[in-house]
Amino acid sequence: MNYIKYHGHSCFEVGGSLVILFDPHDGKSIGLPVPDARADFVFITHEHFDHNAVHVVRGLPKVVRDDCNGIFKNLKYQCVMDYHDESGGAERGMVRIFRVELDGISFAHLGDLGRIPDREKIDFIKNVDFLFIPVGSVYTIDSSKAFEIVKMVEPRITVPMHFSTKGLKLNLEPVENFLKHFEKEKVKKQGREKRFNRDELPKEKEVWVFSL
Repeated sequence: MNYIKYHGHSCFEVGGSLVILFDPHDGKSIGLPVPDARADFVFITHEHFDHNAVHVVRGLPKVVRDDCNGIFKNLKYQCVMDYHDESGGAERGMVRIFRVELDGISFAHLGDLGRIPDREKIDFIKNVDFLFIPVGSVYTIDSSKAFEIVKMVEPRITVPMHFSTKGLKLNLEPVENFLKHFEKEKVKKQGREKRFNRDELPKEKEVWVFSL
C-alpha cells in the first residue's frame, strides 16, 4: 500500500516502503499549518522559504538538493534544472524538476516552474504516474500553461499544487482556473490523504485534488 498526503502549498508526503517529502514549508510564514511529517528523504526544488523548511521534518532524513541522482532500496531519483520565471532565471532563479520512482511508481514534482520546459525536459518526465504541477500563476506558470504541460507529459494522474487555499498569505489563483480545462468526471477530490495500490491506479487519466 502506498499513499500521498498533502501538507499544503507544494508540500507532499509520499509513502510506501520509504517515506519521502517534497518542498516542506514552515507553516507560519505562509499562513498554513506546519507540516507534521517524518521522512526518510526530503526533496528540495529550490531555496525559497516556502519550499525549503527542512527543519520542520521529523526523523533524520537525507536531504536531496544538488546531488539529485541516486538509488536507495526501492527509491530512485533524478533531477534536471529549469527556470523559476520566463526570463532565463533573471527574476527568480532556477528550480529542480524531480523524477522519483518509489516501489515501481513514478512521480514528478515541478517545484515553482516558471515556464513551459523544452522537449528534452518534457521527455524526462514523460508518462509518469503522478505529476505534481504548480497552477496558481504569479510566481509560477499559470493554469493554461500548466494544462499545456500536462498534455505534453501525459501523466496517469495530475496533482495540482501551489494555488490559493484558505489561510494562505500568498496571493495565488484558485485551483478552479486549472480544473476548468478538464471534464468534471476526471477530477477526483481526495481530501488530505489518499491510499492506493499500484495495480489499482486508474487506467484512464485523472486529476487528483488534495485539500487540508
